[in-house]
Amino acid sequence: MTGVQALAVASFAVAIWSMAQLWFAQLVIYPLFAAVGAGDYIAYHRSYSRRIPLPVILPGFASFLVPLLLAGLGPPAPYLVTAVNIACGLVGLVVTVAFEIPRHARLEKHGRDDTVIAELVRFNWPRTLAMTGAAGCCLVILVKAWG
Repeated sequence: MTGVQALAVASFAVAIWSMAQLWFAQLVIYPLFAAVGAGDYIAYHRSYSRRIPLPVILPGFASFLVPLLLAGLGPPAPYLVTAVNIACGLVGLVVTVAFEIPRHARLEKHGRDDTVIAELVRFNWPRTLAMTGAAGCCLVILVKAWG
């Protein structure tokens, strides 16, 4: 396996992992936030926040940046695939930093707020769909690495 192929495999793995995490958050975790009682909510959210850096946050931010790495160092890919992959990574990054992180901070500081939880779910859709697109782009790039 060449270095370019290894980068394509690693990029695809990160993209698929992050995509799966986002779909799980979208369909299971964020909706379950509304099932936690108000009195237990701050402790629950802090516990959640302590557990997610390694399995969720690190690969998530890596998946936002991988498209740039692939564009510069990865196998030759169609321009449109590269551009869409970069755009998907940027959407994921912007949604995370501008919308999701501030809402998580509010929940952790002020406790359960059904409006904020609904916003988490709503604002996560663009990120989830973007990272699904990025995973598809990484699959195309992975196939090109062996083509």
